[in-house]
Amino acid sequence: MKTPYRQRGPESPYLRRMLPALDYLWRHLDASVSLERLAEEACLSPYHFHRVYHGLMGETVAETRQRLLLHRAARDLERSVLPLPRVALRAGYSSSAAFVRAFGLAYGETPGRYRKRRVAQAGLNRETVMHEVSEMYMEQELRVLMRRHRGAYMDIGKAFDALQALLGPENVAHSRAFALFLSDPDQMPEAELQSIACLTAPDAWADKALPDNFEWGEIPAGHYACALHLGPYAELKTTWDWLYRHWLPHSGKVPANVPCVEEYLNSPYDTAPKDLRTRLMLALA
Repeated sequence: MKTPYRQRGPESPYLRRMLPALDYLWRHLDASVSLERLAEEACLSPYHFHRVYHGLMGETVAETRQRLLLHRAARDLERSVLPLPRVALRAGYSSSAAFVRAFGLAYGETPGRYRKRRVAQAGLNRETVMHEVSEMYMEQELRVLMRRHRGAYMDIGKAFDALQALLGPENVAHSRAFALFLSDPDQMPEAELQSIACLTAPDAWADKALPDNFEWGEIPAGHYACALHLGPYAELKTTWDWLYRHWLPHSGKVPANVPCVEEYLNSPYDTAPKDLRTRLMLALA
């Protein structure tokens, strides 16, 4: 017999309860958020909240929070001059040693080495950093569930967490995950960037009505140039920059009127950042 808290999909009574708790967790990364406070956001008993959360998300609250904090720490190391103890503190670690161990396990190198490598990469002539590019033709559009995100592209995970809560980890494990990026981060303030998180859904969901702020959409059919990015999402912009600044001018190709697309070939919910694989898809006319 299925327990009620494991119900999935748009009709699940727990989805609407969980979304405010997820939003609260994202907005309060710098605070020590208690399960009682999250349970209050979800209008659930604190005795049952965490079981419901784990059932919907496929990870514990502590695992979610550590994933988000280490993701932000990678951005801090690349973009700021904050000293390591301060980065560690912002990541929820009272000691630099504990932070170095956790970051090294997730990213495959120490925070200091990661910062030096990213700073060095930023100063390289991008023509010396080569990627293999293949071409792919999608014969028909791919129908997907969508959740829109406004703000830093690094924070689109908030929209994916909402889709995870809607679909449930069992369905997500059999889904394809994409993102559409509608704005140029070099031309628009970070707070105004627009993107869309997308997951394929089971065929049985085709006629289902969706809760507020979820919608049906599609990944456009067509001709794409594809580059495979290996490693943390924090480094995706480097590969996109190379694709536009080096490959495209030398290819003789012309971009189509389609947003930038990323397909996530494995999942940050069960994969260390150092092992993530992402297909960058540039539509061609």
